[in-house]
Amino acid sequence: MQLPSTADDLARSAIDVGVVTDAQLQPVWSELGSSNVPMSELAQVLLRKGLLTNYQLERIQKGLRDGYVYGDYTVLYCVGSGTFARVFRAVHRETGQIFAVKVLRSRHNGTPKADFFRREGELGKRLKHPNIVAIHDVVSRPGLHYMVMDFIEGQNLRDLYRIRKKFEWENAANILCDVLGGLHYAFQQGVTHRDLKMSNVLVASDGSGKLVDFGLAALDGVVGDDSGVDRTVEYGSLEKLTGVRKDDTRSDVFFAGYMLHQMISGVASLPEGRNRAQKYARGEVFKDIRPLLELAPDVPMSLAMTVSKALELDPERRFQTPGDMLAELKLAMRRAKGSETSAAARSVEELEGMGPDGKPRKLLIVESDVKRQDVLRELFKRNGYRVLVATDGARALTRFVNDPSAADIVLFCGATIGADAVRAFNQFGEERATANIPTVLLLEEAQNQWVQAAKTAEHRGVVVMPVKLRRLREAVLSAATAVENVAKA
Repeated sequence: MQLPSTADDLARSAIDVGVVTDAQLQPVWSELGSSNVPMSELAQVLLRKGLLTNYQLERIQKGLRDGYVYGDYTVLYCVGSGTFARVFRAVHRETGQIFAVKVLRSRHNGTPKADFFRREGELGKRLKHPNIVAIHDVVSRPGLHYMVMDFIEGQNLRDLYRIRKKFEWENAANILCDVLGGLHYAFQQGVTHRDLKMSNVLVASDGSGKLVDFGLAALDGVVGDDSGVDRTVEYGSLEKLTGVRKDDTRSDVFFAGYMLHQMISGVASLPEGRNRAQKYARGEVFKDIRPLLELAPDVPMSLAMTVSKALELDPERRFQTPGDMLAELKLAMRRAKGSETSAAARSVEELEGMGPDGKPRKLLIVESDVKRQDVLRELFKRNGYRVLVATDGARALTRFVNDPSAADIVLFCGATIGADAVRAFNQFGEERATANIPTVLLLEEAQNQWVQAAKTAEHRGVVVMPVKLRRLREAVLSAATAVENVAKA
């Protein structure tokens, strides 16, 4: 197609590429009074009337013949462009309904990536869920490959994050609930995402989150390593480090947790950019993610614990499915909303860890898991305690043998220490050096049968999860004040 130089050239080119019809142009010529007008004047009228978009006009003026129409869909403009494909906003020529058309770049035609693209579309057509962007049509023929999807008014989460820098915890959690809902539905259909990241989450104008690009799932059992489609560096590195298969849904869970961590903290803890492959090669990058409470001290504890579990490097200790994480996240949000207090109440809580002498009470937490240590440390530090940590009961007891004033209160955690926590709790009550030390035993719900084995007293209590964090703090404070009241008497 020759470059248009006159208004008449522009009109004929627009008709030739299929973006306007002769009938649509007649009223335009009538308005202008003649076809013998400057090309720029015709262009302005066509743009004003919505008969052309700037995208279409620029292409016509460059003499480009293709890329205007795909089947029944007329392209309005480009909304996203990558090395693999472009995504366009398009209108159905008969219904006027708006769709997104994803088009494979021409340089990939005739390569294994074209087959991969087709299979991605076919897989996507199977997934019908409110939090997954629907694919309606897939066209794959020599020289042309595209798919038609719902057009979501909004923007992708990566762009939104770059604007906001960080999210309020409730907003972030709501978006992730939508993401997890879509992931769990796909998991139930036997599909994992395998490329979960902010750019593959669209946030609609109503604030809901929707998943796109299940492309790497299409590789499973279909095309091999010679497909020319690389697994993401992030997933490959995590899979190698944790020893799981490439289609393990717990990898999706990890990156869902990381996404929530980043939204709330405002910190990108994992490497980004073109050179990230070298940094991921070590695998150590996953161990360097700082606890959420360290980066965002005001986040509700229940939410921080949910994120911490999602980011467990041991897959067995992570949420086992997106549905498991979704259920826990919703529960954490309910707990967080229920425990929100006024600013005045918060100021009282901050004095909670202060003893009668006006100094912070020393709380020794006995917990072997580093992430759980961090979560509990931040909880009690926020409320005025001076927090110490021991990894097992024997070491905790040794501290008191060497220094009777090693701590004012001891909290034993059974989640990772198991039955040893109960034995250590009881031993503290039996030993002369520690018998009068306020002590609390925190057990998981599955450890409820150990409650009867615990030797309790007024200053020695047991708390069983799930429990509001306020209740845990109350148990610790109650044990401490029981001893302090005896001392006053």
